[in-house]
Amino acid sequence: MSEENTLSLFLEACRKEGVKQPNTTLMEFFRSNPTPSEIEEIDLSHNYIGNRGILAVLSLIESLPAFRFLNCSNQKLYNTDLSEDSVRGNATVDRIVEVFKVHPTANALDISNNPISNYAGRKLLVLAQVNHRICRIELSETRVDFELRKRIMQQCEKNTIALWEAQATDGPEVECAFGEGPVWVPRQVPADLTAIGGGKNRRRTVRSEGIDPEKAKLFKPPYFEKSEEEMNLIVRLLTHNVLFSFLNTKDLKAVAGAMQRATFKYDDCIMEVGQTTCNKLYIIQSGNADVIKEGQKVYLKTEGTAVGELELMYDTPAVATVKVCTDGLIAWVLDRDTYRNMVMGTAIRRRETYIQFLTNVPFLGGLDSYEKLQLADALSSDEFNPGDYIIHYDEEGEWLYIIMEGTVEVIGRDAEGNPTNVCEFTQGDHIGELEFLNHHRTVADVVATSHVITAKLNRRHFEMCLGPVIDVLKRCTDDPKYEYYQHVLKSGATQPSHAED
Repeated sequence: MSEENTLSLFLEACRKEGVKQPNTTLMEFFRSNPTPSEIEEIDLSHNYIGNRGILAVLSLIESLPAFRFLNCSNQKLYNTDLSEDSVRGNATVDRIVEVFKVHPTANALDISNNPISNYAGRKLLVLAQVNHRICRIELSETRVDFELRKRIMQQCEKNTIALWEAQATDGPEVECAFGEGPVWVPRQVPADLTAIGGGKNRRRTVRSEGIDPEKAKLFKPPYFEKSEEEMNLIVRLLTHNVLFSFLNTKDLKAVAGAMQRATFKYDDCIMEVGQTTCNKLYIIQSGNADVIKEGQKVYLKTEGTAVGELELMYDTPAVATVKVCTDGLIAWVLDRDTYRNMVMGTAIRRRETYIQFLTNVPFLGGLDSYEKLQLADALSSDEFNPGDYIIHYDEEGEWLYIIMEGTVEVIGRDAEGNPTNVCEFTQGDHIGELEFLNHHRTVADVVATSHVITAKLNRRHFEMCLGPVIDVLKRCTDDPKYEYYQHVLKSGATQPSHAED
């Protein structure tokens, strides 16, 4: 039986979704590209088609076996309720997430320049957590807050690193496109992680050598001499760049040490569209550069922004020309091998450290290796200076903290309600666990007495990974070290911080 053409599939989807006049531009596109297996991306950014039109496109995408990237920016997608506590959302956003969760090859989504808020952001975070092929979700110019966008970006980075690891374990015998292989796309047309740029000059596949996780873990980055002022400047620039947002200060200094200074004059091209030797990442210290696509200036790169991040991460040709538009531009440069090995090595070392520390948390010690791995990937890092409050007295106890470095002081309350020193905790100890377990408000302040690095886990993230905390504890009731926790849970002596959902 011959493969049904894309135009007929699209028109049938429009009929089902109640689209009275199918978009003529899309009809022409599908008429020119009739074979479903050859369509890898659909760009709607300059072609408003409305919610019903997008629903029809999504129905079609389900029939495209090699599809990778959907650009639905500038489509006026919104949340029905734009408040932070929104519980209702746009049906189109929900449908996008539903389709991308299960699609065998889709790996990138641009939903920028839409008035969507945190409701959609939370849905998209779950999408990246569920479908580990998702390596890019673009949310610029939306109402999704920075912290949620950062978490989505971090999850996409984790997915990318996992694909690098899987590719490395496939063995060096067979050369394949980056993103291919049976590890993550079994019995399907292989996903191409580079197919996110579009345009006539994009290569359909990119040959890229996988990274050996063991070598990455032991990787020693180069160091180029810099003044202390320059190091501090680079660390400040990196701190505000989402590509490096998951690194702590020590890791950021290592990255800064590996960067080299580059200068450009007015009208110099940092990179040109179609360029295949895009193996460097540029972080702009001063000056501006225009991003030019199809002869049009579409974006302005300014201080602290990155140039070449997509090309560096996915080993794809440049999707735009970046040209200096000020009298001069100074940037700090990092090569691809150093970036990928440092990012991957840091992720592997941190994961191993987290797993070891999780083993020392009493009510988590009985988890199996896979469950600990899930929790390790859900942990995030925080840093505190001496005098900073990690936990405030009488606040909702949503977080479990594991002290990775430093010392903290616990300040409780006496019978009259006055602050009183209780004890100190140091590396390897955990704080906030009783509130985390029992849904009650915090019973003490916890204050850093030195520079402190913690790994923290939110209760909701825990339950997304492993289910309710009480169910995990029930598996360990025979172990005496859990007796105290079980007693606290059964006694009901503490006041819950909020009702159960």
